Amino acid sequence: MQRFDQRFLQDMKQRLELELLGVAQLGESTAVKVKQDAETLLPGATAVIVLGKEIYQEVVSLLKPSKEAGEAEAGALLNPHYTYLNGRLTKAIYDMAKLFRNQGFRALPLPPSGIPTDQRTLVSIFSYKHAAVSAGLGTIGRSGLLITRKFGPRVRLCALLTDAPLEQSPVPQESYCKDCHACIRVCPAHALETPNDGEFYSINKFACRSYRGVGFTCSMCMKVCQSGQN
Repeated sequence: MQRFDQRFLQDMKQRLELELLGVAQLGESTAVKVKQDAETLLPGATAVIVLGKEIYQEVVSLLKPSKEAGEAEAGALLNPHYTYLNGRLTKAIYDMAKLFRNQGFRALPLPPSGIPTDQRTLVSIFSYKHAAVSAGLGTIGRSGLLITRKFGPRVRLCALLTDAPLEQSPVPQESYCKDCHACIRVCPAHALETPNDGEFYSINKFACRSYRGVGFTCSMCMKVCQSGQN
């Protein structure tokens, strides 16, 4: 039987052309909700693998908070860019699921888009960013986004639940959020606030959704983040 160690993970990362790949064992050190949600979706799951692709800084630099009615917005190029990244990640996560299933293990791929979300609370059935923290890929910033060491918040994620025996990825102890509050100041929807003590972030998800729902691409919190700037 193949060993699913760190060498295997690095090989898969290279083979699938990923910028990020990490594993969180579903043990006591994993965030409680991540573990609960994983076990609800795949009872007996022992690990979650989080995959990520970089969102190009060249595309993010085109974003702006507003536009004139009928204006051609260059920042809207983020949408087809997401379509490309989603396609690559979806193929990668299903190829990895196939590998585990061929070895006799169960695997549930969770694609980068289309994850069911409770519209009453805007909470999805599984949080990729919190799983990514447990998998050592980054920390949560004031924007509520995952902040990675190399790319800051410019990452697209998906996940795979499995009962294959996988090694836990190293988890960094430092925070990649520079706590500059740039995302809070720039948010055109005023959806972000300074969090209370003990909280990573404070966001009004409904204000954010309403602003984006009228036709703005936004994502200004991603653009102004000082982490991962080239």
